[in-house]
Amino acid sequence: MKTKVLLFSTLFFSAHLFTYAADEDITPGHLKFADKAAGPYEFVHYSSTGANPTSPYPAENLKEDGTVVLTGGQVKDETGVAILNKGCHIVASEYGNMLLIKGNGSTEQPDLSAADALGGYANIHMFTQTDFPINTPVRFHFVSKVIGDPVTADYKISIWNYGGAVTNVPLPETTTYTAVDTKWWPIYADLDIAGITGSDRIPLRIRFNIPGGHLANRAIYIAKIQFTANPTGECPEFNPITFDGWDTPDGSTPSGIDAIGNDAKGFVTWDNQYIYLNNMDIDSVVSIYSLNGALVKTVSVTDSFMEVPMSRGAYIVKYANKTSKVIL
Repeated sequence: MKTKVLLFSTLFFSAHLFTYAADEDITPGHLKFADKAAGPYEFVHYSSTGANPTSPYPAENLKEDGTVVLTGGQVKDETGVAILNKGCHIVASEYGNMLLIKGNGSTEQPDLSAADALGGYANIHMFTQTDFPINTPVRFHFVSKVIGDPVTADYKISIWNYGGAVTNVPLPETTTYTAVDTKWWPIYADLDIAGITGSDRIPLRIRFNIPGGHLANRAIYIAKIQFTANPTGECPEFNPITFDGWDTPDGSTPSGIDAIGNDAKGFVTWDNQYIYLNNMDIDSVVSIYSLNGALVKTVSVTDSFMEVPMSRGAYIVKYANKTSKVIL
């Protein structure tokens, strides 16, 4: 049975300093994937050698609405930024738009050399705005899923002050995906922003760690990154004994459940170039139809992540007992 423990910090309330409405979304614009148009996405802005950005990160490189910096084992210069961005897409789904990161072995990057494949560990540092609230309760929500070759090391998330001091970490390193994970994994945490000290505490820095070798032959979905000011209600907690993840990226009941409750395996996403087939049964068949019912393409599933190139248009994708309408 799964034994994942989610980490939570204690909230410090200073009611007279509140300037945000209850449950106000304060997520940086570049991390609001649901608001982005489907297609290629220039997600990462800069790179820095080593495990972390230059500390403190140069203020002239910080954007007003946040920025993203790539670091890691084989990240030496801006070449790494171009390589990672080439595989970044905003994709649509029946649950809304989300970020897809495709690594070496994908259509965009079919056979990168060892020097360019970012085969070592990679850290994606997602900075908030420079005016991110300090004396206000903030709830963090993150949902991700990994498709592809078996995971052999943990993907992790943490939140730091941008200067990187170990003592100023409102969310200590937390596992988001492991070898035993098969579903969408949500992370919730109430952050103690007031506990961050020093002149380099804001903006915050979300550090998403991709373990070494885990950008090859895998697809990483980030369905949600959200910061909520003055959250109402209790912070969601999950029983580490009984909770085994979400079947859908928003935690809702998946479509395609038959009369006895059996759900077809896998899901479909798409952008303006491809229909993506995810986690479908090997050797199963996916049929793609035009809206008038004409069969356009039949795909035999040979991998856990498949990219099906398509012309722009509207289609019906049928697989097992599920049907998805997609518009490229």
